[in-house]
Amino acid sequence: MEFKKLTLGAMNILKPYFTDNPYRICDCTIGGTFLWRDYHKTEYAEEDGVLYLKVAYPETAFAPPRGPEVGIEHYMRIIECCSRLKSPTIIRSVSGAVLEDLLEMFPRAKARTDRAWSDYLYNSSDLIHLPGRKFSGQRNHINRFMREHAEWSFEPITEDNRTDAVVFIEKHAEENKKDSLEYLVGVEKALEVLNNTEKYNQLGGILYVCGLAVGVTLGEIVDDTLFVHTEKADTTYHGSYPMLMNQFAARYATEDVLYINREEDDGVEGLRVSKMSYHPVDLLDKYKVEIF
Repeated sequence: MEFKKLTLGAMNILKPYFTDNPYRICDCTIGGTFLWRDYHKTEYAEEDGVLYLKVAYPETAFAPPRGPEVGIEHYMRIIECCSRLKSPTIIRSVSGAVLEDLLEMFPRAKARTDRAWSDYLYNSSDLIHLPGRKFSGQRNHINRFMREHAEWSFEPITEDNRTDAVVFIEKHAEENKKDSLEYLVGVEKALEVLNNTEKYNQLGGILYVCGLAVGVTLGEIVDDTLFVHTEKADTTYHGSYPMLMNQFAARYATEDVLYINREEDDGVEGLRVSKMSYHPVDLLDKYKVEIF
């Protein structure tokens, strides 16, 4: 297989491989793949209608092949490639269902997971309506936000207000400087999405107070799931994060969107507490599998 560096110019080549996502994990979206392509030094190859992605985690690894009726012969090609590279055969971002298939094909394979990798999956109706006592805290934060900021609005990102989103993301990054490379990459790619809307075609929304942007969210819908790739808010406005989350869900989680994936917590305790407080219906484990 001939692998090429994954660049933004290849977006239209890869899009047909990401039209469905039965596993509902963020790694299996076109947005998730491109947002982290530089961080993981992603390369791609096509062969007989199947897409292969080679990544660095930091060791050389592969995503599960994408295409119709992927079988053992496609994994054998990865094994052959790893043999030439003199590296172990490692498959990353493996869903539970794909893990079952891999263990059937390769009974000696070894799998491991990490709680920090798990995606948080929610019922969309829960994040829209915040029903019952268990969501009373979120409702209180949202109600306070609306009381203190009567002139608020939530607007979809368009060409007319895209600059507001860009300026907010840049300002938010400047005011919340972090040493984390993952954070810096997230900021850089959020700006890339906003500056290349025709390629990414992501959904976006801006939370305003008195005409000033105080929050921005970006994501995409695949099958029955809304994926939230970027979520930034100004915490000096009390309740801005739950308000942003709720409004994004209400705007884009139509009746066909049953779930919302708010991605991993990366092992950050504060983020974990926050995501658990919204009562996920599932934690989607992802596995690293070494094939022997």
